[in-house]
Amino acid sequence: MRTKVLWINIVLCILLLSCKEDEVRAPYGVDDQKPPQDVTDIVVKSIAGGAVLKYQIPDDPDLSYVKAIFTAKEGDVREVRASMYIDSLEIEGIGDTNEHEVTVYAVDRSENVSKGVTVSFVPDTPPVVNIRESLVANVDWGGFSLDFENRGKDAISIMVYYENEKTEGQTLYDIYYTEQKEGPLAVRGLSPLPSKFSVKIKDRWENISEPYEFELTPLEEELLDASRFREMFIPGDVRWTFFGGGWDRFFNDNYAAGDFAHTDYPQAFPHPTTIDMGATVMLSRMKIWQRLVEDDFYKHGCPRHFKVYGCSENLDPFNEDNYELLMDGHLEKPSGGDFGDPNTAEDILAAQEGHEFLFENDLMKPVRYVRFVSLASWSGMECTRIAEMKFWGQYVDKE
Repeated sequence: MRTKVLWINIVLCILLLSCKEDEVRAPYGVDDQKPPQDVTDIVVKSIAGGAVLKYQIPDDPDLSYVKAIFTAKEGDVREVRASMYIDSLEIEGIGDTNEHEVTVYAVDRSENVSKGVTVSFVPDTPPVVNIRESLVANVDWGGFSLDFENRGKDAISIMVYYENEKTEGQTLYDIYYTEQKEGPLAVRGLSPLPSKFSVKIKDRWENISEPYEFELTPLEEELLDASRFREMFIPGDVRWTFFGGGWDRFFNDNYAAGDFAHTDYPQAFPHPTTIDMGATVMLSRMKIWQRLVEDDFYKHGCPRHFKVYGCSENLDPFNEDNYELLMDGHLEKPSGGDFGDPNTAEDILAAQEGHEFLFENDLMKPVRYVRFVSLASWSGMECTRIAEMKFWGQYVDKE
């Protein structure tokens, strides 16, 4: 028995010694140690925060890719690669307009590298600078609205700092991540105290703009008490009880997938509903939540176009002519995508956090009755479905 075990062990050792480990990470092909020729005829085109290099690829059947090495800023050496089937590569993420050198190499399948060709370029104004120069802050309810332009739809973070009598120096209030082409961005939840603000723009390469500084006092607002709201069924209004829904689901703080207000289907547009706010109010903003099922975002009866009207306490709320337009709202994807387009992470986050809509200050009047009118759905289906709705503002007369 011992002899048999011994022979088995000997055979295994021989097999192990005779096996050569596969070099799965080794370069593909035979290493001839002969580097490829360099790319030629490089043409440089400056872009915002970088450059596009176009070139002639060497005639080498062993060529694998082209790479460019450059220094974005002191201590930050970067590499960009392009396939052998592409005759250009793009450099991006540079946060200045200084002259930069870039060396372009051809690389074969054995990782042999050509001598390299060095060219210079001066980037156009970086996106963080362009976006910073477009910033305009306007005082608003509970904070301010920040207008901006992001023409390249770059992925940026907007860092908001503030300082007032209750803070210990400048404090980071929040960071907003977006790829939106333009604002406004609503900054909310701030106390009605005179405050100094500083806003900085940062991109994914850690380039940071100079601060945009301003002072303002946010207008005082509060979340209006939905327990005071009552349905006012006036001529033309529709029911919201289809598919297990209910009018009260608009305001019950329940965001579950099966909890929503839903019009009949099919129900020709418009789809109005009227709310007795329970007191005279000045409206500042509102939020709408879609049904919180990710596969159903921006589909089915999600409202895409709506209007909000108001009627004062002194007028007959059952007469539609007594309602004045307060808002013309459009629920859109932050990405700008259309129905059927894939939802980006920002689209999904907006749906989860609720879509916010601001009432224009110059249109504001004290109202007791509010009429919400859905005019079109995202899918085109003749129905409207809303999971939750909230209003903010000030009470004029809380009774």
